[in-house]
Amino acid sequence: MSITDLIRDRVQRKMLFPITPKAPGMAPVRAMFVAEKLWELLNSPETDDEAWEQRIGELQADLERFVGDDPVTPEYLKLLYPAREGVWEIRSVAHAPSIRVLGLFPEKDVFVATNMELRENLGGWQSRAWKDVKRAAKTVWVWLFHPYQPVISTNVNDLVSGAVDGKYFKG
Repeated sequence: MSITDLIRDRVQRKMLFPITPKAPGMAPVRAMFVAEKLWELLNSPETDDEAWEQRIGELQADLERFVGDDPVTPEYLKLLYPAREGVWEIRSVAHAPSIRVLGLFPEKDVFVATNMELRENLGGWQSRAWKDVKRAAKTVWVWLFHPYQPVISTNVNDLVSGAVDGKYFKG
């Protein structure tokens, strides 16, 4: 079974959910799948917290940017340290609170979003909170795809079509 077959199986079993562009005329050029807890957040029932509802809508739009034909920039996508783990973050930063969505690449132009965290809860890049959220991303990956490994590269062009030149990794 290939990783593509495994993704298809996880979607059928409701373990992964595809992100599809909602904007009229936006054609998907890349694929993103989100793990169950993140999907539940994106599709949670409305609350009385209007600001949070707005923020979740903005997060959804930021994730859809990856799927659409928008160029990918270093301000949007970053490889986290250490690079050998292959954990990336998508930054949803247009409005507060800033949100980080973590995930890994099973193949070029396919991102699996495993988990998310508010940036304010993470502290410095070597903090325990960052280590925990990266560990959670890898744990979800193993749960979904064992024994398959993600694609590991510090060259964004190995992973994403339409990436703008820039520094996607501190190293």
